[in-house]
Amino acid sequence: MQKTSFFFVLLFSLSGVMGQAGANDTLENISVVKDQRLDLLVKKSREVNEEIYYKTLKTLQGFRVQVINTNDRNKAISIKTRMLADFPGENTYLIYHSPYFKVQIGNFLTREEAGELMQSVKKIYPTGVFVVPSKVEIRPSRDGEIVLEALGGG
Repeated sequence: MQKTSFFFVLLFSLSGVMGQAGANDTLENISVVKDQRLDLLVKKSREVNEEIYYKTLKTLQGFRVQVINTNDRNKAISIKTRMLADFPGENTYLIYHSPYFKVQIGNFLTREEAGELMQSVKKIYPTGVFVVPSKVEIRPSRDGEIVLEALGGG
């Protein structure tokens, strides 16, 4: 009984509202006033969100050049320092997998691109340098292309 009475009250209320809206208003009588500051707020919010998105590092399966694999920490740090000086445009990584220290350089999507850097590194260190599969750092560009991260390597 309560459900039925509630249904009739609801139906009666809606029919009254619809009757009032249909009888008096047309699209010509409706005006929307929008504050100009709202557009500025939306624009600023979009800019902030895009900036955060474009600065976000992501990873992708790619390749790096491994320069050395040693259990001598000081030697690994020394080689990393030299790689930073000789190849300032490439990220250099010191990775520790117990008990070995690995020095890797670069972020490449293809083995061929990493091979070009490997030939340059082999001029300094002729042995033990090879291309290894690795997660590489990328960031999206504004036009949707993938950009390999080339700054701020550790």
